Amino acid sequence: MSTSTLTTPASAPTHARLGALSLLMQQTREPPKFGNAREAIRRAFRDVAFPEKIAPSEAANRHRFLRNPGAYSGPWKDSPEPSQHLEDPTNSLAMTSTYAIIAVIGPSQMGKSEIGNNWQVHSVIYDPADMAFYSPTRELTASYVTTQINKLLEECPDVAARQLDSASADNIYLKQFRGCDWHFLWPTGPNFRARPFSRGRLDDYDDFDQDIGDQGDAVSLFEGRTTSFQGYGWKLYVNSSPKLGAKRGIEPLVAAGTSKRWWVDCLSCGDPFEMAWERLDFQRDGTALEAASTVYLGCPTCGGVHGQKDKPLLMKTGRWIGRGERAVTGGKTGVIEPNATDSYWFDGTFGLAPWSTLARQYRTAELRFEEHQDEGPLKSFFQTKVGRNYVSRSSADAPVTADALTERAEASGYKMGVVPDGIVAITMTVDLGIDRFSVMAVGHGVGNRTWIIDRFDILTLSDGITKLEPFRRREHWSVLYEKVLSRTYPLQRDPSLRMKVFCTGIDTGGTDDATDNAYAWWSDMVTGSRKARRAALPATAIMLLKGGNKPGSRLLPAPTVDAKRQVKGLPECELWIPNVNRMKDIADYRMRRPAPGPAYMDIPTDFPAKAIAELRAEEKVEGLWEKPEGVRNESWDLFVYALVVMLRMIGLDQNLTNVPQWARPPRPKGAARIAEPTNDPDATPQPPTPTPAGPRVVQAKPTGPTRPKPRRSVRTVRSH
Repeated sequence: MSTSTLTTPASAPTHARLGALSLLMQQTREPPKFGNAREAIRRAFRDVAFPEKIAPSEAANRHRFLRNPGAYSGPWKDSPEPSQHLEDPTNSLAMTSTYAIIAVIGPSQMGKSEIGNNWQVHSVIYDPADMAFYSPTRELTASYVTTQINKLLEECPDVAARQLDSASADNIYLKQFRGCDWHFLWPTGPNFRARPFSRGRLDDYDDFDQDIGDQGDAVSLFEGRTTSFQGYGWKLYVNSSPKLGAKRGIEPLVAAGTSKRWWVDCLSCGDPFEMAWERLDFQRDGTALEAASTVYLGCPTCGGVHGQKDKPLLMKTGRWIGRGERAVTGGKTGVIEPNATDSYWFDGTFGLAPWSTLARQYRTAELRFEEHQDEGPLKSFFQTKVGRNYVSRSSADAPVTADALTERAEASGYKMGVVPDGIVAITMTVDLGIDRFSVMAVGHGVGNRTWIIDRFDILTLSDGITKLEPFRRREHWSVLYEKVLSRTYPLQRDPSLRMKVFCTGIDTGGTDDATDNAYAWWSDMVTGSRKARRAALPATAIMLLKGGNKPGSRLLPAPTVDAKRQVKGLPECELWIPNVNRMKDIADYRMRRPAPGPAYMDIPTDFPAKAIAELRAEEKVEGLWEKPEGVRNESWDLFVYALVVMLRMIGLDQNLTNVPQWARPPRPKGAARIAEPTNDPDATPQPPTPTPAGPRVVQAKPTGPTRPKPRRSVRTVRSH
């Protein structure tokens, strides 16, 4: 055996129970090799050496590699998508910049978050310091870390190499590196009070509470926690798509800063102009596809036409122009006004979305508004695709007054309690009060046209003496069957014909007792009663409603089913919670229509003055409908819920062919046919064409053998 090495022969038997000892005997027993001293010294000096001074955008070009399956993957600097607009706000986040706050407003998917990600890469490698990231909720914070930050570490080996290897250095809410930590938080009072940072990010700022813990907004709270860093400098990056209007959230923050906008040079005449949504032109009176196929960016000076293929060249000429500066061909002049906030207005025209997509989406939303008076899609388009707060179509118009509604009623030509021509279906809506049921009947016709048919309050039971208490006494709900559900209305053209109610909506809000009573009453109605000689009603005859308090939700979300309030053997009792804020926008728009036609609201001549005042009881304040103290608004709520009932029963497209025959105006006796509703709500129904007089033709009886009469079948009566 050689004395230089002591090894165990490969053929030496090993016993399974020897375990680690057996493995140790198999290893070569050589002295450890010395490391490379030159490399060890170089690595040690590199860790303590002062970092190279480069801009955050250059750090992204050096160290970021994108991995986007289905889209561009590769070095950040080689991305084919125009990103010139990201460079200035990214570099303003360097500690050498004179600005303390950098604020960006813009649509979704425009690189707002990538600015912050590039800054964090730069901070770890070239300028270490602790940083706090805030997202609107804990869940959104965790989602951002798992989908974006973890992916960033995988794509940037130079950043991942600086991460500590301890067990606590890599989790959802904390990433630790040599020289700095990343903290991932959400906006609560304790998360601001107990955590001082010199650098921070507020992502999706308009989704934050504007008064966190009764202490103020997130920007003020963060700045208050930077006191110990004031002498060394601090930075806060705030970005968001706009949602809260011009006076709250991200927009006033950006407007108060340098307020920079993106300008480009015309490829035809060379004159500069702002690259913004207003510069896009397309066919605005056609279909969505026609809008997409005709879109272009126009020069306001020479009328030059720029297509989608010209966008990269336009972006190369772009630069940010702020307060105190003026755009000139090839650059800008002037000196920007001093400010502590560097702010930027991002616009969808220089984002990732093609102009054809923007035109198509806008025209689709506009058509939705024209057909249904729903501004929700338009609002979403401007906030998430263009990058600005939406201004309501009716904001420039003065609200319709009670006097104007009174004049409309005087000219309507029909009285309460009758069904004018043009109505295809009737809905009833009921609102609860401490001592009453408030009721309204509304007729619905083609083109979203509506007629208020009736408005009354139920104050007593059928005996006319017992006062109602809907919140406290469940048995008092029985009055609704006789006075609401079984109610019919005569036709104006033929009072001998009466029209039934299509569906009745009940507002269950107020108290838990009221909700319990509503569910119990619904169950009684769909069960029926032999004792009261009341047939069981279908589940769709009654719609339980409760106003939603989420202005950003869908127009009519799917119903909820409370398992605790269900009755075994009966259909599920559903509770519908519409977006009442959006529904009131629709109702207000229809009320503003000045002339009879589609989406017009008719009022009977004898409609009470106090009911007209109730229609105008609420006002819109900063995008939300509010009722002043001491004002009654029952008629307004009842009309809004009438639109909700029709939305649920026949859908948003208001296809009245879905109204069953029994709920339509009855046919005149002896009429051969009745005209179906036309697209013209003002058209007068034509009487049936009489059969021309002439000799009566008597058909001869057939001769020959006749077929035997069929036997009468046995009728089966099913027990209830």
